[in-house]
Amino acid sequence: MDLELRHLRILLAISEAGSLTRAAAALFLSQPAMTTQLRRIEASFGQPLFERSACGVAPTRAGELVLAHARTAVASADRIRSYRLSPVDGAEPVTVGGSSGPILSHLTLHLPAAVTNPVTFVQFSSTGAAMSGVEDRSVDAGCMVDLDGFGATPPEGVVVDVIGLEPVVVILPAGHPRARQDRVDLADLADETWLLPPHDLGCDDYGALADACAPAGFAPRMSPHRIGDLSILCDLVAQGVGVALAQGAARAREGVAMRRLTGDPLIGRHLLALHRDSPLFGARPLLLDLVRAAFEARCVTPSS
Repeated sequence: MDLELRHLRILLAISEAGSLTRAAAALFLSQPAMTTQLRRIEASFGQPLFERSACGVAPTRAGELVLAHARTAVASADRIRSYRLSPVDGAEPVTVGGSSGPILSHLTLHLPAAVTNPVTFVQFSSTGAAMSGVEDRSVDAGCMVDLDGFGATPPEGVVVDVIGLEPVVVILPAGHPRARQDRVDLADLADETWLLPPHDLGCDDYGALADACAPAGFAPRMSPHRIGDLSILCDLVAQGVGVALAQGAARAREGVAMRRLTGDPLIGRHLLALHRDSPLFGARPLLLDLVRAAFEARCVTPSS
């Protein structure tokens, strides 16, 4: 189940009320409906978020962590609803682009309701292509991901904000001996073949991987295949062609396991790029609120 804002509001209502019955009444739900919703939400986290007792409910330790993020996300969403930007240069259309990741989908859902300018969205195949689109004004803003320390310098006229940092995970065949571990040491993958995405002017994937593997005492053996589509990558990994890297928030497909690397040696940076001459540049605070809300709701942080 994909978490939505309404699910976060349910958790906050339960926490505030201290009772499923009172929370259900506050949200105009029946108690069975509230109980079912909470059961589904907890199932998505794989653990209880509230402890039940005769006196009501109280958050578990995991629940406290989820509630802290939920408060941030809901407060940001409420601020967004209070915005209604005046159009810049009339109702000039704007375009937002991005590479892979959850930020672009979040903007697609929420940005059109927050601005008066007509908005269209496009997807780019790589971080470099998205950054080039912002530079040449084929898009007004871009959401993208690079690897910390191995991204490209922003072009002139483009302002880049780091939205958040997320650990990179390794994709292993489900039957791999290391797939049973919560964390995987890079040194234990020294004999593997690595599948990387196509060359990206916006991010040196190979340089980042080689730099991370060097302290483990090996240079990564590269597959000749360069695949950017996550579904294809997972199919190849499941069939034993090699192992691969993915964003921490990526969802595992059938036949593979995604595991954090010990020490998180590879960190992804979620970025928002805006051209100073874009009609959206004046809406930068709003865009930052939107993308930070998406990051908080969908992404994994290195400390978690």
